Amino acid sequence: MRNHSVRYDTRESLMAALVELMALQIPVEDVAPVLCTIGPVDLDLLADCMNDVGLNDDRAIAA
Repeated sequence: MRNHSVRYDTRESLMAALVELMALQIPVEDVAPVLCTIGPVDLDLLADCMNDVGLNDDRAIAA
């Protein structure tokens, strides 16, 4: 069992993850579910970061 998991609750951790997911061409609607399988995600901050990198999706981000 793992002692710790990756947390996506800072702008830096989310931006790094978004860069990787964009390189893998993960669809916008799958970003939150993919990250949530790895560790806790601040969904409000994720939405802000996605807007910052140009992944504007008018649909709600849901995990």
